[in-house]
Amino acid sequence: SSGAQDWKSYVLSRMSTPPPASALDLMQEYYAHCPWRLLVSCVLMSRVSSHATKSRCVAAFFEHYPTPSEALDAEARDLLAILAPLGLFPNRLKSLVAVSERFLEMPAFDVGLQGDLKIYGIGQFGFDSFQIFIRGRLDFQPGDRTLQAFVRWQQAQRRREEAGRGRGGEAPP
Repeated sequence: SSGAQDWKSYVLSRMSTPPPASALDLMQEYYAHCPWRLLVSCVLMSRVSSHATKSRCVAAFFEHYPTPSEALDAEARDLLAILAPLGLFPNRLKSLVAVSERFLEMPAFDVGLQGDLKIYGIGQFGFDSFQIFIRGRLDFQPGDRTLQAFVRWQQAQRRREEAGRGRGGEAPP
């Protein structure tokens, strides 16, 4: 039936196929199991240089608001108490709401940089992170230097595994 197909599309579009963990220990790797969490972490970490501040605030956000529904039900003052160290609170709040609403409401969830797939607050960094960590794409050159390093690392790992299998042996651990 159409309803079952719609539900299947809804669910499958919210699944992730993250690449294997890397030696780079990127924050996105911690949230790659869920498209909503990955995009929220991108919104919260953008334009923040301190790794400790990013890690602490993002972890605290998800501890208090583990789902998009809970994030949308949050009071702005409660969010501000957690996210103030990141700065740019009005824009981050607007982005959190946009990502959460779209995640819940889109019939098939996807992210783009224009048109119907554009989500407020998700720019090139969030889009590239989504392609890499949620869709498992490693076949393009992301704009961000850290994401470029991650893609290069993953591609090198794949080449090593393929070379190991090519010699008739098992892939290296």
